Amino acid sequence: MRFFDKEGRILNVWLPVIGGPIVAIVTFVVSYWIDPLGLKETKAIAAFFFSMVTLMIGQWLVTVTEVQKSAQYSDRLYDAIKNYLHVTKIGSPEAAFRYIHSRLPILSEVQNTRLNTSDEIERATEKLYESNIFNRLNRDIPSYCRDELIWKDLGDLGATAGLRDIHQRTMSINSGKAGRYKFKILTHAEPQINFILLEYKSGEKEVLFNWDFRSTGQDPIVLVSRDTHIVEMFSVQFHMLWRSAANDHDSQAIKSTSTK
Repeated sequence: MRFFDKEGRILNVWLPVIGGPIVAIVTFVVSYWIDPLGLKETKAIAAFFFSMVTLMIGQWLVTVTEVQKSAQYSDRLYDAIKNYLHVTKIGSPEAAFRYIHSRLPILSEVQNTRLNTSDEIERATEKLYESNIFNRLNRDIPSYCRDELIWKDLGDLGATAGLRDIHQRTMSINSGKAGRYKFKILTHAEPQINFILLEYKSGEKEVLFNWDFRSTGQDPIVLVSRDTHIVEMFSVQFHMLWRSAANDHDSQAIKSTSTK
Protein backbone atom coordinates (compact mmCIF):
# COMPACT_ATOMS: atom_id res chain seq x y z
CA MET A 1 0.00 0.00 0.00
CA ARG A 2 2.82 2.39 0.80
CA PHE A 3 4.37 1.66 -2.59
CA PHE A 4 1.24 2.82 -4.41
CA ASP A 5 1.01 5.92 -2.20
CA LYS A 6 4.58 6.78 -3.11
CA GLU A 7 3.85 6.19 -6.80
CA GLY A 8 0.84 8.47 -6.56
CA ARG A 9 2.92 11.27 -5.01
CA ILE A 10 5.56 10.88 -7.72
CA LEU A 11 2.91 11.18 -10.44
CA ASN A 12 1.38 14.25 -8.79
CA VAL A 13 4.79 15.98 -8.76
CA TRP A 14 6.20 14.99 -12.15
CA LEU A 15 3.10 14.71 -14.35
CA PRO A 16 2.41 18.51 -14.34
CA VAL A 17 6.12 19.16 -14.98
CA ILE A 18 6.56 16.87 -18.00
CA GLY A 19 2.97 16.99 -19.26
CA GLY A 20 3.23 20.51 -20.71
CA PRO A 21 6.44 19.91 -22.72
CA ILE A 22 5.10 16.60 -24.06
CA VAL A 23 1.88 18.24 -25.26
CA ALA A 24 3.93 21.07 -26.78
CA ILE A 25 6.06 18.57 -28.74
CA VAL A 26 2.97 16.74 -29.97
CA THR A 27 1.46 20.08 -31.02
CA PHE A 28 4.62 20.94 -32.97
CA VAL A 29 4.65 17.60 -34.81
CA VAL A 30 0.94 17.73 -35.64
CA SER A 31 1.08 21.37 -36.75
CA TYR A 32 4.14 20.72 -38.91
CA TRP A 33 2.51 17.68 -40.50
CA ILE A 34 -0.91 19.24 -41.13
CA ASP A 35 0.34 22.78 -41.92
CA PRO A 36 -3.05 24.40 -41.06
CA LEU A 37 -1.96 27.83 -42.31
CA GLY A 38 -0.65 26.53 -45.62
CA LEU A 39 2.76 28.13 -45.19
CA LYS A 40 4.72 25.27 -46.78
CA GLU A 41 8.38 26.40 -46.56
CA THR A 42 7.85 28.27 -43.28
CA LYS A 43 5.46 25.81 -41.70
CA ALA A 44 8.09 24.93 -39.07
CA ILE A 45 7.89 28.48 -37.71
CA ALA A 46 4.10 28.25 -37.38
CA ALA A 47 4.38 24.83 -35.74
CA PHE A 48 6.93 26.20 -33.26
CA PHE A 49 4.61 29.13 -32.48
CA PHE A 50 1.65 26.80 -31.81
CA SER A 51 3.79 24.59 -29.57
CA MET A 52 5.00 27.60 -27.53
CA VAL A 53 1.43 28.85 -27.05
CA THR A 54 0.41 25.37 -25.91
CA LEU A 55 3.35 25.22 -23.48
CA MET A 56 2.56 28.64 -21.95
CA ILE A 57 -1.12 27.75 -21.51
CA GLY A 58 -0.14 24.46 -19.89
CA GLN A 59 2.26 26.14 -17.45
CA TRP A 60 -0.35 28.74 -16.57
CA LEU A 61 -2.91 26.01 -15.81
CA VAL A 62 -0.37 24.18 -13.62
CA THR A 63 0.36 27.37 -11.66
CA VAL A 64 -3.35 28.13 -11.11
CA THR A 65 -3.99 24.55 -10.00
CA GLU A 66 -1.10 24.65 -7.52
CA VAL A 67 -2.31 27.93 -5.99
CA GLN A 68 -5.84 26.57 -5.63
CA LYS A 69 -4.46 23.45 -3.93
CA SER A 70 -2.47 25.59 -1.49
CA ALA A 71 -5.56 27.65 -0.68
CA GLN A 72 -7.54 24.49 0.11
CA TYR A 73 -4.64 23.16 2.16
CA SER A 74 -4.52 26.46 4.04
CA ASP A 75 -8.18 26.13 5.04
CA ARG A 76 -7.68 22.55 6.25
CA LEU A 77 -4.57 23.60 8.12
CA TYR A 78 -6.42 26.29 10.04
CA ASP A 79 -9.24 23.89 10.94
CA ALA A 80 -6.71 21.32 12.16
CA ILE A 81 -4.85 23.61 14.57
CA LYS A 82 -7.34 26.19 15.78
CA ASN A 83 -8.29 24.04 18.78
CA TYR A 84 -4.91 22.39 19.24
CA LEU A 85 -3.39 22.62 22.72
CA HIS A 86 0.33 22.86 21.84
CA VAL A 87 0.25 26.58 21.18
CA THR A 88 1.14 29.65 23.24
CA LYS A 89 -0.20 33.19 22.98
CA ILE A 90 2.38 35.85 22.17
CA GLY A 91 -0.02 38.78 21.91
CA SER A 92 -0.49 41.50 19.31
CA PRO A 93 1.32 41.45 15.95
CA GLU A 94 3.59 44.22 17.27
CA ALA A 95 4.53 42.02 20.25
CA ALA A 96 5.19 39.13 17.88
CA PHE A 97 7.56 41.23 15.77
CA ARG A 98 9.40 42.32 18.92
CA TYR A 99 9.71 38.62 19.75
CA ILE A 100 11.23 37.89 16.31
CA HIS A 101 13.49 40.95 16.35
CA SER A 102 14.99 39.96 19.71
CA ARG A 103 15.89 36.53 18.30
CA LEU A 104 17.61 37.62 15.09
CA PRO A 105 21.11 36.90 16.47
CA ILE A 106 20.25 33.25 17.18
CA LEU A 107 18.17 32.47 14.08
CA SER A 108 19.49 30.53 11.08
CA GLU A 109 16.47 30.77 8.74
CA VAL A 110 13.15 32.59 8.52
CA GLN A 111 10.29 31.85 6.12
CA ASN A 112 7.74 34.64 6.17
CA THR A 113 4.47 35.39 4.36
CA ARG A 114 3.00 38.86 3.69
CA LEU A 115 -0.37 38.09 2.10
CA ASN A 116 -3.38 40.33 2.73
CA THR A 117 -6.86 40.45 1.27
CA SER A 118 -8.29 43.78 0.11
CA ASP A 119 -10.62 44.08 3.13
CA GLU A 120 -7.82 43.71 5.70
CA ILE A 121 -4.94 45.64 4.13
CA GLU A 122 -5.97 49.02 5.58
CA ARG A 123 -6.13 47.73 9.16
CA ALA A 124 -2.96 45.67 8.73
CA THR A 125 -1.12 48.75 7.46
CA GLU A 126 -2.31 50.88 10.39
CA LYS A 127 -1.57 48.34 13.11
CA LEU A 128 1.42 46.52 11.71
CA TYR A 129 3.20 47.71 8.56
CA GLU A 130 3.51 51.29 9.81
CA SER A 131 4.61 50.31 13.32
CA ASN A 132 8.06 51.16 14.64
CA ILE A 133 8.96 47.56 15.39
CA PHE A 134 8.08 46.45 11.87
CA ASN A 135 10.28 49.17 10.37
CA ARG A 136 13.09 48.34 12.80
CA LEU A 137 12.94 44.65 11.88
CA ASN A 138 13.02 45.38 8.15
CA ARG A 139 15.93 47.75 8.68
CA ASP A 140 17.98 45.06 10.45
CA ILE A 141 17.22 42.11 8.14
CA PRO A 142 19.84 43.04 5.47
CA SER A 143 22.74 43.15 7.96
CA TYR A 144 21.87 39.72 9.36
CA CYS A 145 21.38 38.25 5.87
CA ARG A 146 24.87 39.44 5.01
CA ASP A 147 26.28 36.91 7.46
CA GLU A 148 24.47 33.73 8.52
CA LEU A 149 20.71 34.37 8.39
CA ILE A 150 18.59 33.05 5.50
CA TRP A 151 15.38 35.07 5.16
CA LYS A 152 12.70 34.20 2.61
CA ASP A 153 9.72 36.51 2.10
CA LEU A 154 6.62 35.47 0.19
CA GLY A 155 4.39 38.46 -0.55
CA ASP A 156 1.49 39.55 -2.68
CA LEU A 157 1.48 42.43 -5.15
CA GLY A 158 0.79 44.90 -2.34
CA ALA A 159 3.95 43.84 -0.54
CA THR A 160 6.21 44.08 -3.60
CA ALA A 161 7.56 47.59 -2.92
CA GLY A 162 8.57 46.75 0.65
CA LEU A 163 10.23 43.48 -0.34
CA ARG A 164 12.15 45.18 -3.14
CA ASP A 165 13.39 47.75 -0.64
CA ILE A 166 14.79 45.06 1.67
CA HIS A 167 16.34 43.30 -1.33
CA GLN A 168 18.03 46.46 -2.60
CA ARG A 169 19.34 47.43 0.83
CA THR A 170 20.73 43.92 1.27
CA MET A 171 22.54 44.29 -2.06
CA SER A 172 23.86 47.73 -1.14
CA ILE A 173 25.67 46.45 1.96
CA ASN A 174 26.80 43.22 0.33
CA SER A 175 28.76 44.43 -2.74
CA GLY A 176 25.82 44.21 -5.10
CA LYS A 177 24.76 40.71 -4.03
CA ALA A 178 21.44 39.76 -2.45
CA GLY A 179 23.20 37.58 0.08
CA ARG A 180 20.86 35.23 1.91
CA TYR A 181 17.73 37.32 1.41
CA LYS A 182 15.21 36.06 -1.15
CA PHE A 183 11.64 36.93 -1.97
CA LYS A 184 8.91 35.86 -4.38
CA ILE A 185 5.54 37.31 -5.36
CA LEU A 186 2.25 35.43 -5.31
CA THR A 187 0.12 37.03 -8.01
CA HIS A 188 -3.12 35.16 -7.33
CA ALA A 189 -5.76 36.46 -4.93
CA GLU A 190 -6.86 33.28 -3.11
CA PRO A 191 -6.88 33.98 0.67
CA GLN A 192 -4.00 32.40 2.59
CA ILE A 193 -3.02 32.16 6.25
CA ASN A 194 -0.12 34.43 7.20
CA PHE A 195 2.62 32.78 9.24
CA ILE A 196 6.34 32.97 10.01
CA LEU A 197 8.56 29.92 10.40
CA LEU A 198 11.66 30.36 12.56
CA GLU A 199 14.62 28.00 12.64
CA TYR A 200 17.24 28.53 15.32
CA LYS A 201 20.96 27.85 15.09
CA SER A 202 20.38 25.12 17.65
CA GLY A 203 18.13 23.31 15.17
CA GLU A 204 14.85 24.04 16.96
CA LYS A 205 11.93 25.28 14.87
CA GLU A 206 8.74 27.15 15.65
CA VAL A 207 5.90 28.83 13.81
CA LEU A 208 4.01 32.04 14.57
CA PHE A 209 0.52 32.23 13.10
CA ASN A 210 -2.89 33.91 13.39
CA TRP A 211 -1.61 37.26 12.04
CA ASP A 212 -4.63 38.01 9.87
CA PHE A 213 -6.75 41.16 10.35
CA ARG A 214 -9.92 39.61 8.92
CA SER A 215 -12.20 39.75 11.95
CA THR A 216 -14.20 42.98 11.99
CA GLY A 217 -13.46 45.07 15.08
CA GLN A 218 -11.01 42.58 16.53
CA ASP A 219 -7.24 42.51 16.03
CA PRO A 220 -5.50 39.12 15.97
CA ILE A 221 -3.69 37.45 18.84
CA VAL A 222 -0.55 35.84 17.42
CA LEU A 223 0.12 32.26 18.51
CA VAL A 224 3.41 30.33 18.57
CA SER A 225 4.04 26.60 18.54
CA ARG A 226 7.07 24.32 18.50
CA ASP A 227 5.01 21.19 18.03
CA THR A 228 6.73 19.25 15.24
CA HIS A 229 3.46 18.31 13.54
CA ILE A 230 2.21 21.90 13.41
CA VAL A 231 5.59 23.22 12.24
CA GLU A 232 5.73 20.57 9.53
CA MET A 233 2.24 21.44 8.27
CA PHE A 234 3.19 25.09 7.91
CA SER A 235 6.49 24.13 6.28
CA VAL A 236 4.60 22.16 3.64
CA GLN A 237 2.27 25.12 3.11
CA PHE A 238 5.18 27.52 2.61
CA HIS A 239 6.84 25.14 0.15
CA MET A 240 3.61 24.89 -1.87
CA LEU A 241 3.19 28.66 -1.98
CA TRP A 242 6.87 29.29 -2.76
CA ARG A 243 6.70 26.84 -5.66
CA SER A 244 3.62 28.61 -7.05
CA ALA A 245 5.03 32.13 -6.66
CA ALA A 246 7.06 34.08 -9.22
CA ASN A 247 10.43 35.79 -9.03
CA ASP A 248 10.34 39.57 -9.18
CA HIS A 249 11.83 40.42 -12.57
CA ASP A 250 12.53 44.04 -11.68
CA SER A 251 14.77 43.04 -8.78
CA GLN A 252 16.49 40.47 -10.99
CA ALA A 253 17.17 43.19 -13.55
CA ILE A 254 18.66 45.43 -10.87
CA LYS A 255 20.85 42.58 -9.67
CA SER A 256 22.08 41.84 -13.21
CA THR A 257 22.90 45.50 -13.82
CA SER A 258 24.81 45.86 -10.55
CA THR A 259 26.98 42.79 -11.24
CA LYS A 260 28.16 43.98 -14.67
